[in-house]
Amino acid sequence: MCKESLEQRDMRSNGSLRHHESPVSSAPSQASTNERAAKELEVALAMLKKKDDTSRFVGLALLKPVLEQKLSDQDIADSGDKRAIVQRSWDAIPAKFLDGLLKAKRSDKKTMEETKEMMTLAVSVMHAFMTLLESPYEDEKFIDRVPVLMAVFVHSSPPATKAAIMGIIHRLATTRGGYLAMFDVIAEKSEPDQKPTSYLFVTMLLIDIQSTIPSLQEELHSDEYPATSDRLAKSYDIISAFLGFLVHSIDKMETDGSGPSCLFSAALPVDLIPRLRVNISETMSLTIEHLRDRFDSSTAGAAGLHPSARSASEESTSDPLLIARETSSGIYEDPLTLSQLRTLSLWLREDENEMLRKEAAGIMDVLLALYKNDDEQDFCGPVCVALQGIVEADEGVEAFLSQDGWRVLYEGLEKLVSRQEQHLHGEEIIGVLWSIIESHFAGPVKEEWMPMVALASDALAQTTTEPQLSLVTSISQLAIGLLMKARPRLQISYKNQALGLFLEAKTLLAHDDVTGATRDGLKEVMGAIKRMYP
Repeated sequence: MCKESLEQRDMRSNGSLRHHESPVSSAPSQASTNERAAKELEVALAMLKKKDDTSRFVGLALLKPVLEQKLSDQDIADSGDKRAIVQRSWDAIPAKFLDGLLKAKRSDKKTMEETKEMMTLAVSVMHAFMTLLESPYEDEKFIDRVPVLMAVFVHSSPPATKAAIMGIIHRLATTRGGYLAMFDVIAEKSEPDQKPTSYLFVTMLLIDIQSTIPSLQEELHSDEYPATSDRLAKSYDIISAFLGFLVHSIDKMETDGSGPSCLFSAALPVDLIPRLRVNISETMSLTIEHLRDRFDSSTAGAAGLHPSARSASEESTSDPLLIARETSSGIYEDPLTLSQLRTLSLWLREDENEMLRKEAAGIMDVLLALYKNDDEQDFCGPVCVALQGIVEADEGVEAFLSQDGWRVLYEGLEKLVSRQEQHLHGEEIIGVLWSIIESHFAGPVKEEWMPMVALASDALAQTTTEPQLSLVTSISQLAIGLLMKARPRLQISYKNQALGLFLEAKTLLAHDDVTGATRDGLKEVMGAIKRMYP
């Protein structure tokens, strides 16, 4: 940025550029205020179109406040012109100019303070448009800037700027189209002789989590906790998106016949993989410990918590000190819990870390409690994903059965069937239960598992939609799996229910609209029943 721009900046800070020579009175009416905002917006957009960076810098500095003023005009909101004005303003900002501000470095012409101001302005404007645009995750100008934003984050930007960058990346990373495009861009633009920007960024997030959550319990009722919780939740979400991208890349490469050897080799150099895997596993181990402590303090007592996070029992000072239930920091309401759970569950399922899965078996009661208390947040899906990984270990199967996990998930299936709903976690529930009945550690099929046969028959009779039919067909296959593995006594006891399931499947197969995998699944169910009860 040249000397002239600094002089203009000083004038602006003194108020000389604040209205940019707009001839309005000091006490304008609402109409004149709106007119002034419209004129100033045009001035800002015109300056952004100029070729010199000095004019563009001033235009960008003017744009954010006058755009916000313009959009506050009720007439604009009512007419539906808001989207067009926002898009026009965003399109007016040259992408290369944003890059120049974000990449600004100290030189003979620019001091460190000046480069910091340039970078801060660029991030601030991008953060504002991230909230104003309807689909920023589809905008290449946003997605293409992510590697630069990550680099700014990594190389010691101010806390407020870091928070704004996290907000931008979090918004992109938590949409499927956004994270796929975002991490694709990062992989393409990483220099071959340097560590990928995504690696450095994710590593910083992991370090932040590792250094923060061991003492997080002490902050539960502090004024700082909401901000800390929000920051960590965003970190977990971005890490989860990164892992999701890697899983997607593996699936795609396997489809193409060139699948990678492990989770990370789709996007990272081989020499970085071991360290990152260890780093993520260490973070997930701390996450398991935190969920354990968080749950215990919310349900049984708060021994060891900072005094500010506890409230004494009214009955006796010798009673346990409990978390105050009326606060927003309960484990079920805290957004951090869901973010932790999503990331942990994906890692438990995708990374074959037997030790971590054994650790996670120790919070089986926590996971099942979250599953049952799914009123406020969508815990069901992530819990089922986590269980898919945990029950791969014998300790996981043991913990699942000892905590009455079969009944909990069975009741979840009942709800889906009764509501005629098709959720992805319905298939995930079935996947977990299949793992249980196929586990040598679980032993013979238990009689308390057998109501699955009646559920399958009733579900087939009630099904009215093709998506729901896919789920209940899977339930029927699971029921037959139970019958086939059951002892002869149980097979005889449930013969009538099995024959009822046979008839329901036969009735559905008479419909021409039952096709594909669903039709094949129902035929498989009928064939198995015929073989068991000839």
